[in-house]
Amino acid sequence: MPESDSHPRVRAHRNGPPPISSAEALRHRADEIAQARGLVHAEAPDQLDSAAAEQVIHELRVHQIELELQNEELRRTQESLERSRARYFDLYDLAPVGYFTLREDGVILEVNLTGARLLDVTRAALVEQPLTLFILPEDQDTFYFAFRQLVNAGNEQAFELRMAKSDGRPFWVWIEGAPALDDDGTTVLRMMMTDITFRKMSEQALRAADALRASWTYYRQIAESLPQLVWTSGADGAWDYLGPQWMQYTGFPAEEQLVLGWSRQLHPDDRAAAIIDWNRAVSAGTVFDAEFRIRRWDGSYRRFKWRAVPLRNDAGAIVRWFGANTDLDGPPTAETE
Repeated sequence: MPESDSHPRVRAHRNGPPPISSAEALRHRADEIAQARGLVHAEAPDQLDSAAAEQVIHELRVHQIELELQNEELRRTQESLERSRARYFDLYDLAPVGYFTLREDGVILEVNLTGARLLDVTRAALVEQPLTLFILPEDQDTFYFAFRQLVNAGNEQAFELRMAKSDGRPFWVWIEGAPALDDDGTTVLRMMMTDITFRKMSEQALRAADALRASWTYYRQIAESLPQLVWTSGADGAWDYLGPQWMQYTGFPAEEQLVLGWSRQLHPDDRAAAIIDWNRAVSAGTVFDAEFRIRRWDGSYRRFKWRAVPLRNDAGAIVRWFGANTDLDGPPTAETE
C-alpha cells in the first residue's frame, strides 16, 4: 500500500533526514521509523515467547533501518565528494596558471593540466622528475637561490626565469612559491607558474625602440648640425626626412618635398637624370654619387655634390638610405626673405 504524503518515511525522503551527529541519534531515528511502520507487531518465532520474539524482531527491523539510514548518509556523502571533485578539477586543473608541488629536493610530486601544457609534457611524465630539467642552464642559479630560500628559511619567493618546452623552445615564466605541509605532515613546496613570454617580448621591443629612438635623436642632432643638406629615405627610395638646412635653402616646407617632391627643386635640365640615377642606385643597392643643381629660395641655382649610402640590417638587407648634399659653389645660406 503506497505511503501517504504525511507518512514519516515520505517526509524524510522529500525533505531529507535531519543531520545525524551520533550513533545514538541514528538509533533513535531508526526506532521512530520502525514505530511508524508498525514493525514491532510482527509474529515471533515459535521458540520464543511472544514478548521476546517481538523484541528480537523489533531490534532486527530497527537495525535494518539503521543500515538504510547509513546507506543514505553515505550516498549523500559520495555525491558531495563528487561535487567537490568536480570543483577541484575546475579550480585546480583548468586554472589559467600552472600549479606544481615539489619535494624538498626539487622533484615534482603533483602538477595541474595547465602546468603540463606549459612544458608540453604529460602529467604522468612530469611526476618524479626534477623541475630543473626544464630550466635553461643560464637561469639555474636563479632557481637554486630562490629554492634554497624556500627550503631553508621558509620565505615565500617570487622570481622570473627561462624554461624550455619538450622540443627545446624557450619561454619566460613568473614563479611564486611558498612552503606548505602535505597530508602526512611532510614539508612540500607549492609553486604557481605563469607564462610571461609575451610580456618579456613586449618589454624587449620597447627597450629596442627606446634605444633606436635615442640613437636616432643622437644622429639627427649630429646631422642637423652639419652644413650639408641632410636627408633620409626608406628602403624603397622614397624620401621620409629632410634636415632643416634643406628647407632653409629651398624655402619650402618638408611636406612638399618628401617622397619624390625634392625633384621639383632641381634644375629642369638635371631633374630627369637625377631621378634615373637615384632609382638605379636604390635598385642596385649601391652608393649614390652625383652632381646636380638645386634651386635656392631666391630662385638661383647652385651646384651640389650628392651622396647617399644604404644602411643594412644583420641579414644584409637595406633598411634605410642616408644622404647629404654639399654646396660646390660655396657654403649654403640660411637666410630667408
